[in-house]
Amino acid sequence: MKTLLAFCATLGLLMVTSTASAHTSPEDLAARCVGAVNGIVDRCQNAAADETQECLQKIRRLLAEGRERAARRVAADCIESATERTENCAKRINRICDECVDQLVSLGAPQLARRVNSACEDAISDLRSTLQRQKNAIRGAFGG
Repeated sequence: MKTLLAFCATLGLLMVTSTASAHTSPEDLAARCVGAVNGIVDRCQNAAADETQECLQKIRRLLAEGRERAARRVAADCIESATERTENCAKRINRICDECVDQLVSLGAPQLARRVNSACEDAISDLRSTLQRQKNAIRGAFGG
């Protein structure tokens, strides 16, 4: 599964940059890059929401059965998985952004490159906020 995600991310990056650099304006390239980044953020946040709900259901079930130790193991695994997913999403965003910024600079559009870079930083910040909300929700399942 991770290999498939990496392949899709690489393919998407190649499509964004090679298609864009072949015959589009810097503005179009910037828009495509930001669109690709936003798509990653949306997919990662949707996955986070789904994963959080699944984790909370498991934790609540285990707690209802009086299996607190098992519930805490599930919580720790869920937090680890969420952290790994967020890191992977951030890495994909960074790869796309680095390539886009390099292309924009080479096209003589440094201000667009700065705007794309800023959008990428905001996207990663959003992912980190989502991760923190996930962690808080999972920890909150234990009443604290």
